[in-house]
Amino acid sequence: MYLQCLEYFQALRDDRPWELPGRIEDELDTIDATDGTVTLYAKKQIILHNLYGVDIDDGAVEICKLRLWLSMVADIENNPKEVEPLPNIDFNIRQGNSLVGQTDASIVSNERGDSDLGSWEKKARFEDVKEAITNHKNAETSKDAKKWRNEAESRIEKHRDKFDQILRREFQQAGFDDITVDQLREWSPYHWPLEFPDVFEEGGFGVIIGNPPWDMLYTNRDEFFRRYDEQFGKYQSDKKDDVMDELLTDETIAQEWERYQDQMEIRADYFSQSETYKLQSPVVDGRKMPTKNDLSALFLERIFDLSSDDVRVSLLLPGTILGGVMGKDLRTHLLDNTDIQDIVGFENKGIFPEIGSMYRFAILSFEYGGRTTQMKGIFNQTDEKAVYDVDDLAAVIPREVLVRYSPKTGIFPFVRSQQEVNVLDKVVKHPQLGEEIDNAWSVDVLTKELVESTDQEYLLTSPDNADYPVYGGKNIQQFEYDNSHTTNLKGPKYWSRGMYDPENSAHYRVREKKFNRGNLKKAIYEEFGGEDTSKSQVQFVDDLLEEYRGHGLEQDDVLLDCSEYRIGIRDISRARNERTIMAAVLPKEVVCLHTINTLKPFRIEPEESHLSESPLRSVYERRFTDLEIFAATGLLNSIPFDFLMRTKVESHIVKRELLESQLPRLSSGDDWFRFISERAARLNCYGDAFEDMRQRLGNIEPAIEQEEREHLQAEIDAAAFHAYGLDRRDTEFVLEDFHRVGNPRKMTEDYFDLVFEKFDELAESGPYP
Repeated sequence: MYLQCLEYFQALRDDRPWELPGRIEDELDTIDATDGTVTLYAKKQIILHNLYGVDIDDGAVEICKLRLWLSMVADIENNPKEVEPLPNIDFNIRQGNSLVGQTDASIVSNERGDSDLGSWEKKARFEDVKEAITNHKNAETSKDAKKWRNEAESRIEKHRDKFDQILRREFQQAGFDDITVDQLREWSPYHWPLEFPDVFEEGGFGVIIGNPPWDMLYTNRDEFFRRYDEQFGKYQSDKKDDVMDELLTDETIAQEWERYQDQMEIRADYFSQSETYKLQSPVVDGRKMPTKNDLSALFLERIFDLSSDDVRVSLLLPGTILGGVMGKDLRTHLLDNTDIQDIVGFENKGIFPEIGSMYRFAILSFEYGGRTTQMKGIFNQTDEKAVYDVDDLAAVIPREVLVRYSPKTGIFPFVRSQQEVNVLDKVVKHPQLGEEIDNAWSVDVLTKELVESTDQEYLLTSPDNADYPVYGGKNIQQFEYDNSHTTNLKGPKYWSRGMYDPENSAHYRVREKKFNRGNLKKAIYEEFGGEDTSKSQVQFVDDLLEEYRGHGLEQDDVLLDCSEYRIGIRDISRARNERTIMAAVLPKEVVCLHTINTLKPFRIEPEESHLSESPLRSVYERRFTDLEIFAATGLLNSIPFDFLMRTKVESHIVKRELLESQLPRLSSGDDWFRFISERAARLNCYGDAFEDMRQRLGNIEPAIEQEEREHLQAEIDAAAFHAYGLDRRDTEFVLEDFHRVGNPRKMTEDYFDLVFEKFDELAESGPYP
């Protein structure tokens, strides 16, 4: 644009010179006086006065400067000897650790509350350094350039001490009392106002572009030992161990390795404990997430510090920043303190050959200041050309959708079209699964009832002399808990015995775990005022029960979840399976491995009248009525809910993502409640294991024939679209957009057509209560 302006003014001078301002005319005269082209002049001015960069790697700094010089050399058309020397850019592209150091000296105060660098002193230091840098840039001879470069470096070094002292105090406040300035300088701290005085004198940067590292900050032996063996990173693990042991016999290397580990530990602790980085450990559901020291996340927060209102920013970031729980506070800051312009998300299908094909990343662009009311977004792109077609490809995502979509973790929806956003806008208006609503069923998830690797001693590999099966994910599908209606389900891998044999009883192990988790103890403690006493939970509850029934809390007081019918959700390996959510109501007595997430069938509601019971049983209240459990199962298995979950889940179902996902909380009297629950019950309640439930539901007839089962499930899917409030166009879009797999078991084109046909039928005849 600058070049176009210069060319325009040159043409204007030829036609109407009287219209040119004096400053513009002077600049055109300067161009005429040079031997280079107007393009070369424009590049030199931009590089000298508009481009600045920082990298911790000296080699990267030199390569960057070389490429800038080469870009100007390419515009030299005449004899290079007749062209002015290329500009001096040593103070534009600098080496340093941009994550450590001062970004704004004016806001730093000492222990008395006074500014360490007052406005006069700051200006004096800016002027001092700026003068030397300006003289270096404008030097006409290599001798003068060298003289002023050395003088500028000398002045920067002279003033660096005060900035380093301020930084040292930050480390001390973070708990590093003994750290010295010399130790800090080994980190190459970068004090932005000191290194770029001309920029900060003008108020800071106008545009920031970055591609921060996508690594975690941790002790990396590959990184360290490659210094001594270039092939170290390519070795197998066993050989790495051997080479490492051999290298560490050298006392110097051993000392350097110990020093490297200490330094990495200090750096990691600084980023997690410093007040400089406050957005790295979000609180989710009352629990503070541990800091992972993701360098890209640290860089994004650093850029917030470097930005002021109206600064434009564009960054290449890993997908975890937009979708991982650790990025929650960063995303909240983006929504509340920036105007997000657009996000273009990619799947790495050959774009970066060095990293895996499933890796996700995105280009994020925003203007600092203000608040995001809507943003343009397009995700799951596989061609980098999408960057150039953002306006045509991207969907407009309202703030309301962004906030409601993931209210607890703040993840962004990975949408691919405007119609998908329109569908989500309707879906996310329904309550979250984990949200407590008066007079409605609620959900709490148990993720690991048994873990195969650690609970092996309670698992039998044969049904001989066993009392019940132990289920894993491969033992259930939608509305199915055995292979009565399919050949795709495997039989149980494990079995177990009853409470009479505690050493071999999975029931006993599950009850032991539940007792140790202390949910029953905590509920009694909180309900009866334990928090207002000085007693521990154990002492308070035991004393209370001793008073009412003569003994304290025991394992027998724990009621197993498997004593009642409950919902199990099969874990998945990736969202691109035929279905993301596979749920079934499980038979009683069956316990589950970690590959099945179960919905707890009980909530604990202790009352004073319950305290005399032994064992405690009345404290347990069912979360679902018999019909509600099947309404919930039908909706969980529905295509609309699966459609929602596919925008959140990449691999494996995470409890917090499931609980904050939206589902119509249908109960007795609501439209579509009986319609969905009765059909789901007929699909799920087959076999001897559900004889009791069939009787409780009025002796219903289970659906046995495959064709009938398919029609019932299609009716549930169709009714779920109506329950979500989706219209015909929305339904058609979801069915057409739904992920297809080769050789589907159930999600065939014929099935999707059947669901759409049922949707139209129900639109005419429904809604049903």
